[in-house]
Amino acid sequence: MKLIYIFRILYRKKWIILGFGLVALIAAFFFTMNEKRVYKSNAQLATGYTVAQDLRMQDETFNLSQIDVKFNNAIADMLSAKMISLLSYKLVLNDLTAPKPFRQPDPDLLAKYPSLANLNKADLIKAFANKSDSILILNPGIPYDRKLMDYLETLGYDQAHVREKLTIARHQRTDYMNVIFRSENPDLSAYAVNIYCREFQRYSETSRRERSMESAVALDSLVRRKKQEVDERIAAKARYMTDSVSSSLDPSLVGANVLGQISQIEAGLADEEARVQDLGYQLQQVLQQIQAGGKPVGTDNSSQGNGGEYLRLRREFYDLKTQYQNGGSTDEDMKRRLDDLQARMNAAAPTGTGSVDPSGAYSQANSLNDRKIMLEGQLRSSNFKINGYRSKLGELNAKLRNASPTSTSNLDKYDKEIEVAQLEYTNAKDKQTIAADLSELGNTFRQTLFGQPSVDPEPSKRIMVMALAALTAVILSSLVFILITYIDQSIKTPSQFQRQTDLKLIGTVSMIDLKHGHLAEQVTQIEEEDAKRDNSFRELLRKLRYEIERTGKRVILFTSTEPQQGKTTLTQALAFSLHLSKKKVLIIDTNFCNNDITQLNAAHPTLEEFSGNGELKRSDYEKLVTKTGVEYVDIIGCKGGDYTPTEILPKNHLLNYLPDLLKDYDYIFMESAPLNGFTDTKELVQYADGVIAIFAATAEVKQADKDSIRFFHEIEGKFIGAILNKVGKSDMNL
Repeated sequence: MKLIYIFRILYRKKWIILGFGLVALIAAFFFTMNEKRVYKSNAQLATGYTVAQDLRMQDETFNLSQIDVKFNNAIADMLSAKMISLLSYKLVLNDLTAPKPFRQPDPDLLAKYPSLANLNKADLIKAFANKSDSILILNPGIPYDRKLMDYLETLGYDQAHVREKLTIARHQRTDYMNVIFRSENPDLSAYAVNIYCREFQRYSETSRRERSMESAVALDSLVRRKKQEVDERIAAKARYMTDSVSSSLDPSLVGANVLGQISQIEAGLADEEARVQDLGYQLQQVLQQIQAGGKPVGTDNSSQGNGGEYLRLRREFYDLKTQYQNGGSTDEDMKRRLDDLQARMNAAAPTGTGSVDPSGAYSQANSLNDRKIMLEGQLRSSNFKINGYRSKLGELNAKLRNASPTSTSNLDKYDKEIEVAQLEYTNAKDKQTIAADLSELGNTFRQTLFGQPSVDPEPSKRIMVMALAALTAVILSSLVFILITYIDQSIKTPSQFQRQTDLKLIGTVSMIDLKHGHLAEQVTQIEEEDAKRDNSFRELLRKLRYEIERTGKRVILFTSTEPQQGKTTLTQALAFSLHLSKKKVLIIDTNFCNNDITQLNAAHPTLEEFSGNGELKRSDYEKLVTKTGVEYVDIIGCKGGDYTPTEILPKNHLLNYLPDLLKDYDYIFMESAPLNGFTDTKELVQYADGVIAIFAATAEVKQADKDSIRFFHEIEGKFIGAILNKVGKSDMNL
């Protein structure tokens, strides 16, 4: 029911709501009239996050949630202030150096920043180029950087505008990222996405190399420390055997320098085991690359470097690295050569991707197979050496234990310490190898789709914008009316009244303007020539008159819960309406707190003075009655005061003789004081056949009203119903 009421409210306000929608539609039309055409360009980057053969610092399983986190991190990096700044630098440098720049500085903004007039073009190019090369963002705290930021704003290349035009998103649930840029120039959009992808590859490569260098330095220090610990454990065992064991050994054993051999073999074994783990890891990576070798290697026209030279240097690097490790990793000259080879490899490494080079893929596959064979040979050689070391070490330890059985437990303790130290050293070498491979691995981000200038502009969606504006205005205005209705707790409509009070409603009455004529005139004067019957107030009174006549009750008490509800007007109006049907009505003013009926009709205040003695005769009450000027309608007035009927009326007061008055009158109407603040109604109910409650549509139902409404339910036998007064014409049917 409440929903229907809301719909009725909205339907009643339909023209206002539609008016708001029309205004919004017209406003959207004018706002979008001069909207510029927008051209979109799209580029695509392959991230490599889901490629299984990528190198890892530790074993990882393929975890979708981790992949999503990586993509979210990548998007955050791509939309960071540093990346937006790099794109801004490239765009402004293009406009400063190209014969046909994409944009010209906005004259209005140039006038806004007078300090930009003294900027030199060459200085601007140098400043933006330096910022781009060093990957730095502008600092507003530096005056010259502040000028550069203002200059970017005049071209629309400041961070806010560029970020608004740039869109970065993962392409569905794939390995690719879409880079979209929208602008008024198709060439600008294509240039922006392509240069952005290139700058992001540079930025990510720089960041990766910085992290790899930091890791390499830390791991190199760790390897040196672990190697030192192994040497210290071996030296400690040698000292122990020299001090505690050699005295009990056979002189031939001591002369044979068995202790020195054991120390050398243990040191060689530690290095060889570390080398085996290193070679095993390298072989594993080569096998993974060979397994994925069916995919051709991409090259780009814009890439730099020589693929064949890179592979040659890489083979030479690993050969020299093997020699360096076999020699104990102490040759400084060989270490410098390794560093030089690694720098040359980085310079020769290809940086771009794009078209496919089948011959390059074939050449790379051959190189991988050659390296696989080389690593397998080195691995077999190292394993053979380890077996030899262990066999020889076992023989020498057996001689020592046989020569000095009492020192066996102490030697076992030293052996375990050496074994633990060797394991830690091997693990550190393994991590160093992985870090070295990661530093040589190329950037995982590859541009797989290059942006092209768009032929047609993006759909303006102007009609959609206008429709959405109109719809939004309609919805908002409807919500405003619903909110007003919700906040407004007044009764207002018949349906609201019945929902809030649960009282029988016998009729509604509209507002009447008494300034344009006396009440009696507006009710009783009927133009015989007028057949339209357009006096709505009179028609509503006729409905009420019918309801009263239908009840058969003749003594009726009119009351209300609050003052100013319209009791006086409706009591008289109903009496005047009954006059039209030739019914005689006596109005008794029993509203002692507000005797308006007495005052409006200049009635004699005789109610409090009358005291009967026996049967009431006509001659007795004719002295009390005042004529109203309307035929068949008389009034008995009261003085009024601060008292109730039981307090002021004498023992044999007039209300005891109402049956006698009904012999001459068809109806007796009594008006009582408001029920919330006074007890008059409860005292007068016993003299009435029926009670009618009058409520104003402008009033609210409060807690005191609810208590009075409960009283009406308690006198159900006498309660005729309620009249809703002051109802707006538009609310009559709600």
